[in-house]
This record gives sequence, structure tokens and C-alpha cells, in this order.
Amino acid sequence: MKKKNHLQKDIVNYTFILPAAIFIIVFMFYPIVYNIIMSFKDVTISNLVNGSQEFIGLENFKSIFRDMYFRNSIKNTFVFMFFCLSFQLIFGFLFAMYFNKKFKGSRWMRAILLVAWMNPIVITGTIFKWFLAGDGGIVNYVLMHVGLINSPINFLASPTTALGSVIFANIWVGIPFNMIILLSGLQNIPEELYESAAIDGAGKIAQLRHITLPMMKSTITVLILLGFIYTFKVFDIIYAMTGGGPANASQILPYYAYELSFKVFKFGQGAAASTISFLIIAVLAVVYVYIAKKEDVG
Repeated sequence: MKKKNHLQKDIVNYTFILPAAIFIIVFMFYPIVYNIIMSFKDVTISNLVNGSQEFIGLENFKSIFRDMYFRNSIKNTFVFMFFCLSFQLIFGFLFAMYFNKKFKGSRWMRAILLVAWMNPIVITGTIFKWFLAGDGGIVNYVLMHVGLINSPINFLASPTTALGSVIFANIWVGIPFNMIILLSGLQNIPEELYESAAIDGAGKIAQLRHITLPMMKSTITVLILLGFIYTFKVFDIIYAMTGGGPANASQILPYYAYELSFKVFKFGQGAAASTISFLIIAVLAVVYVYIAKKEDVG
């Protein structure tokens, strides 16, 4: 009788998780596996539907590694990641330190900052595209009004400024997320530590160096890893602002894979580029899970 009741309980429990399991298999696991399989085949628009794709091994990977645009996208990806992560972390930490103090109006000010993170990225990218436009853009208007430039700069149409413009927009989007995570870490630091340090004569810099940063080490580490994962797969803000141009100047790896698949219809090579991106993100995700579990155990 007990075994029967236990079996019925297990069936009920598995029934509850079945919809989530089906969703993960159909919409996550299957597309990933299918993409990996496709990366080893010669898939073009002519043979995509009929299933007559030829297995070509590593040829797709060899082709993209020989492609100068792939190497350019890798370089742009890491430049994009470095500047976005660095400035998002720095400004996020400064805002977190500021809002960690109690003052009138801090809650609604934090809410206003969160609007940048809550907005759909495509909308944010479109707004920045208007701001940075060569004709009628507010940034050019301000720079010309204060006398810093004599003629408008088309930030998004110049190979020298396009990537920097997208980086600037993505930094603006990511600062509130960094601020919230870092603020939660700061609020978990016991106030008694600062009081004891102040009694011992430690100044603000010494408290930051010997109390705040060591106590925030795990939070910062996890935030950096999450930032790597989120930033590495950025697509929408580039799509909205520059479309990877001009002359592939703002093209990063996810957008390179998209263009191979849906603009030149080299689906096999696009799948190979996506597989490389997936493997890098998977490694970072494993590191993140390892660090998170280590912190929970500690």
C-alpha cells in the first residue's frame, strides 16, 4: 500500500514538471542539437528542406576560420565585451555605493535608472540611433552648440565610431543591472565592520580596500561571469543601431552567424559560427555554476 502511494506521488510530481521538460526539450535542447548537427553538413537554401544535405565534417569550421570577417567579428566581440564589462562594473559599483546611503528620494531615483534595463533592447537601440544620427541627432546638436565640433558626425555610419557607439549604448543598458546586483551585495555587509574600522582610524579608502572589496569578491566574480555570458550573445542592439556595419565595423560573433545564415544563406557555416559561440558561452556557464555552488557551500 505504501509503495502504491509512493508511486502515485511520484507520478503526480513528474506530471507537474512534464510541461517544463517538454518546453526545454522542444525549444532549447532540440534547436541546439540540430544546430550542432547542421554545422557538420553542407546546408544551403536549395537543400534545406529536402534533407539531402551532405556530411562534410569540419569543412564549415575551416571555412569560417579562413574568413577575415570571422576574425574581425571575434576581435570586435572581445573589444565589445572588455569595454562593456569594465564600464558597466565601474559605474554600476559607483551607483551602488551612492544608493547604499540612506537619503530622501533614493528609491524613485533607483526606479528611474532601472527603466534603462527594463526597456526592450530594440527600443533602446532605436532611441540611441536617433540620438547619434548625423542629421538631427541630439548628440551632434549639443556638441555643435557648445563648439566642440564644426559639422555633424555620423557616428553610426563611420567605421571608426560605429562600434564605440554601440558599446556606449550597451554600457548604458547594463549599468542598472550591475548596480542592483552590487547594491544587494553591499547591503549584506554588516555595518559593524565599518564602525569598528572607523574607531580604529581607518578612512573611507582603507574601508573600501580592506572591507568592501574583499566582502564583495564573490558578488563581483559572479557578476563578471554573467556579464561575459550576456555580452557575448548580444544581437538586438547591434541589429537596431548599425546592422553590423558600416563595412562590418560593428559586427560581433552572433551577428556574423546571423548574416551567414539569413543574408547569404550559408546555413552550415552560420551553424558552425553559432556552435563556436554556444561552446564559449557553455564554458562560461559551467564556470558560473561552479562558482555559485562553491559560494553556497561556503
